[in-house]
Amino acid sequence: MKADTSRSSFDKARHYRSVLRQQGRVDLDADWNEQQEIADHLRAESIADVIGPAGGPAAGAGFALSANGTDLRVSPGHYYVGGLLAENEEEISVWDQPDAPPGSPLIGLPDGSDIEGPTPFDGRYLVYLDVWDLHRTALEDADVREVALGGPDSTTRVKTVWQVKLLAVDNNADCTTDPPRWTELVTGATGKLAARAQPADDPAGPCIVPAAAGFRGLENQHYRVEIHHDGSDSEATFKWARDNGATVASWVSGPDAEGVITVASPGRDSVTGFAAGMWVELIDDTHELFGLPGTLVRVTNVRGNRLTITPADSVDLADFPLRPRVRRWDSAGALTIDAGEWQPVEQGVEVRFAEADSYPTGAFWSIPARTNLTGILWPRGDDGSPLEQPPRGIRHRYAKLGLVDFFQGEWVDPHDCRSLYPHLTQLMELRAVSGDGQTAKPNNGSDPSEHEELAEPIVAGVSNGSLPVAGATVRFTLVDGHGGLNGSPDPQTVVTGDDGLASIVWDVDSVTAVQQVRAEVLDDGGNPFGLPVYFTASLLTAARTAYTPSGNCPDLAGATDVQQAIDILCERDIPDLPRISGISWRHAEELDFNSFAAGLRIDFDRPLVAPAGLPVAWFQVQIEYDRTDFEGDPTEIFVRRINADQVLFSPGRESVTFRPRDPFQLSDVPRQVLVRVTLKSHVLADDRGRVLDGEFLRAQFPTGNSAAGGDFESWFTLSEPIIIG
Repeated sequence: MKADTSRSSFDKARHYRSVLRQQGRVDLDADWNEQQEIADHLRAESIADVIGPAGGPAAGAGFALSANGTDLRVSPGHYYVGGLLAENEEEISVWDQPDAPPGSPLIGLPDGSDIEGPTPFDGRYLVYLDVWDLHRTALEDADVREVALGGPDSTTRVKTVWQVKLLAVDNNADCTTDPPRWTELVTGATGKLAARAQPADDPAGPCIVPAAAGFRGLENQHYRVEIHHDGSDSEATFKWARDNGATVASWVSGPDAEGVITVASPGRDSVTGFAAGMWVELIDDTHELFGLPGTLVRVTNVRGNRLTITPADSVDLADFPLRPRVRRWDSAGALTIDAGEWQPVEQGVEVRFAEADSYPTGAFWSIPARTNLTGILWPRGDDGSPLEQPPRGIRHRYAKLGLVDFFQGEWVDPHDCRSLYPHLTQLMELRAVSGDGQTAKPNNGSDPSEHEELAEPIVAGVSNGSLPVAGATVRFTLVDGHGGLNGSPDPQTVVTGDDGLASIVWDVDSVTAVQQVRAEVLDDGGNPFGLPVYFTASLLTAARTAYTPSGNCPDLAGATDVQQAIDILCERDIPDLPRISGISWRHAEELDFNSFAAGLRIDFDRPLVAPAGLPVAWFQVQIEYDRTDFEGDPTEIFVRRINADQVLFSPGRESVTFRPRDPFQLSDVPRQVLVRVTLKSHVLADDRGRVLDGEFLRAQFPTGNSAAGGDFESWFTLSEPIIIG
């Protein structure tokens, strides 16, 4: 910042938090300024740590893009970039920005050139925000001056400047794409500089100051070394001033035919003013806002506030339309950088530029020189050598705003790339706690007025981070279905308790397969904010139950749910096969010995023809038991067939009875033996020759899977056998 200061002492690496005054001590400008820079640094870093590199409040973020023909506009509001607040008071056109004068090169092309808007080439453009600090004195802003002082100025100001710019990108680029020119922007300056006071030889005596004894100036100075034309170390030029570049005057008129320009003031005196032989820079706000250097000319004569400059024939005041100024520099114009070599400034002060590919216009370094040290204030390494330092400014901060296409003379399809965040008071989060995904069995599949209450209430929770929020209002609304909430079809509001939970009873209807309830948090005005949560319930029906076909039923291979499988079965031409309708024992339960001795009966749903041959081939009864302990046999399971005394069909041939021969043959077996009954169904048929369907599915009667044959098998436990002894 080109102000009349003694030095710039702020160094973030020292981690100072504040500057404290002491009684009776000298009040220095550097201390005051360091306190301002400490506060500014802490504030910007804190904001960037919390918000991130860039972001804006969701409720009032600015710089949203909108397109209308050839006009591209940004909305009013706030946006933070690198910890700095960019404020836009009203919706404006990108081509009419307050900090971008007419003719600003706002559009960057892939070849590195910049053009004016608003008519670029067809293609996609990245729209971004460029934010930086601009130093303002009473010369640039008259309101800074206190008129009661009668003319002198006092303090200066730092202004946050922002510009909305565009960068041509590939047509498939998105918000995450970083084209090369964008990477160059955010990388910033790579050039560095080291400074020193020229090393001195040992003096011949204590009162002798050698000619090359470091800084040889008679007054303390605050040197400023600034890049004039940008470029690499082989292209850039620099200039320097011993008063931090603070000697400046308003440019009133000229040059005339004799090369004379008129300034508002020639300076405070001959030392701090303008003099013949020095170089001055003709500049204005337009050049500063464009990031362009001014025009360096030499002063050949000074008469009061009239300066004769050369060359003057190429200078036109009209090229400096916005607050034109004349600034003094003490270097012999723009100097060439000789990277890696020490280059003299004056009075023993030397600088050395590092080899680098980026020295931007306006980048500067401050070098305080002190007579009592015969040296300068500059960071040094452990070996005492001066360290290379990045420039103190100008630091630009960048943020992507969006993408927009320019097609056939119009801006189209703006896409937002901004990062937005809620206010701290709006960080409440709503989540589904329990009750989601329940099922209900419909009472009546055709009447939506028939309701079924879910087994559990639905519960939503409101939290701020990990803390439950009590007293928040949650609104539950039926979205799909004709059920009820706490018995009502209307939306219901529930206030959270101390645990942050809000619950409600949900009745689903008997028709809608999948039903939903939306829960949302309401603000004090009754308006929902944040994301809602949804609870889903479904009816437990065959159509919503998956079915996986097996190889046993090829005609059901196309069914994917149980309803489809049932429908296919209903459409089958099911044969009228005879089936078993009952038995005289209870399947898988106990049967006492006397009932067993009386016979085992199997009933049919129609008369059957008695098969030829021995019944033992098709009606079998056997016992199974573990005889390891009972008989001392190593075989664990023993199976014994029971011989039949008679296998008789009833007179109507609708049942058949198996009577065991000599049931007392079981006297030598243990108590509680398993009896297994097997009927070979494929040998039994009715009068029309239709074979018995004996499949005992899920132990239910009548038997049958609509396929002829299949063994009928049942079992029971025989209890209390009679022991003869």
